[in-house]
Amino acid sequence: MYIFLVILLGFLLRLTNLIKPEGLWNDEYVSWFIASTPFNQGFWHEIFKQCHMPLYYLYLKPFSFFGDTILRLTSVVPSIIAIFVMYYAGKEYSKKTGLISATITAILPFLVYYSQEVRFYSLAFLFSALMLLFAIRIVKNPDKKNIIFYSLSTIILIFTHVLGIIFAFLLTAYLIIKKKWISKKIIFSTSIVLVLVFLIGLNILKQLPSSQWWGTFSYTNILFLFSDFFSPILTNHVNAPSIFYYNSNPVFIALITIPTLVGLLGLILGFKKTKDFIIISFILILIMALLAITGKIVFITKYSIEILPIFILGFSCGLSEEKIIHKFLLCLFVFINLFSVFLPLYPAKMPRNEGHKLPTIILNGQKPDNIIFTYYAPDRFFRYLKTDSKMNHISKINRSDYMENPSAIFNGIKSGESVSIVFLNSVSFIPQNMIEKAKEQKLPEMFITFSSIRHNLTKYATANLKEINLSKIGSWTILNGIKK
Repeated sequence: MYIFLVILLGFLLRLTNLIKPEGLWNDEYVSWFIASTPFNQGFWHEIFKQCHMPLYYLYLKPFSFFGDTILRLTSVVPSIIAIFVMYYAGKEYSKKTGLISATITAILPFLVYYSQEVRFYSLAFLFSALMLLFAIRIVKNPDKKNIIFYSLSTIILIFTHVLGIIFAFLLTAYLIIKKKWISKKIIFSTSIVLVLVFLIGLNILKQLPSSQWWGTFSYTNILFLFSDFFSPILTNHVNAPSIFYYNSNPVFIALITIPTLVGLLGLILGFKKTKDFIIISFILILIMALLAITGKIVFITKYSIEILPIFILGFSCGLSEEKIIHKFLLCLFVFINLFSVFLPLYPAKMPRNEGHKLPTIILNGQKPDNIIFTYYAPDRFFRYLKTDSKMNHISKINRSDYMENPSAIFNGIKSGESVSIVFLNSVSFIPQNMIEKAKEQKLPEMFITFSSIRHNLTKYATANLKEINLSKIGSWTILNGIKK
């Protein structure tokens, strides 16, 4: 009975705040756009332009014609199934461990947040949990059924998340060494999978550095990984601050510190039972850190979601003993993470400030004759835009055409016509007097370029438009006026 109450709690948490008034943001838009592309009109071409594996887009495809809420529900479903899986993974140690594992999986704010994203992270967590479950069973009983289900989960994970390859390699290598499976059959079947992954992943791995231009690495990324996993403070989901306590509010400090320390203590207490798996997790963290240091990826918590089932299991084993202190710590951990649901900083309540619906709220009201989009092309906004405006853009793709003279974008706009210019603040934030210094400091080219474009277009608009007004919403600024 208890497990069904846990499932219900997890379901209710994932439904709460499911509707996002900001709409899809960039990564979610990419998911939807690829999934909605017909097979015969470039579906596979769009997939191989990305830095992630194809399976998620196939999974999302049947739902791509629905609205945002249905798209988000496709992530809720695997997240709920994962609660069951973690129950059975924990149950391999004891029924109590299984119930704790299920409870933690149901309530963790990190998992609730990503269960509402139109991205592959819920699927990646589910199949990582399945891999863990069958890995535990293989260690106990390496029968054909467990090996088959482990292999299927591994293949699906690999074709869901490119960084899942690292986790799959480490866990499979551990099982081969543990069970002494150095046979011709194992080597042959593993080689086939690795060749397939290599052929598909080669293009993806080449694209990773260019798609990860926006982030830097510091030791706080690793600290935030643990606080993101265990506490209701989600920080390292885009780019983390350089200091851990970046907010001096006592409530913030308590919410980020107490559950993180309890989580780490649970891992330490559960290390004896789950040490092999925890060691694998820390090896993966080390590999990710090295890749981040060398500029291959950005170290953000969601990229390491494959190890979270292991952390949940280790934590659950550590606090499953019948000791008062263990019960107290577990209750404290659960209470803080559930209590945070009522606070404005709860991850599922975090506004998606770069949501593509936000600027269209203003544009639909203005109904300008012309719209100039910067950074993103107009198709990013068609889901929400309800105007017959002429569309122009200086985007990531065509920015080189306007490097010398960005204001040439106004050439097709006639006198007396209204125009709205859309700026994304998070990529055009460098003040004009700091552009040269930013170049010296080697800030990412995209920030410098679109900050320069913003200043150029604003200067032109000030001189050549009348009745100018500025509107700000989320991470967006819209400059509107009428050409003189």
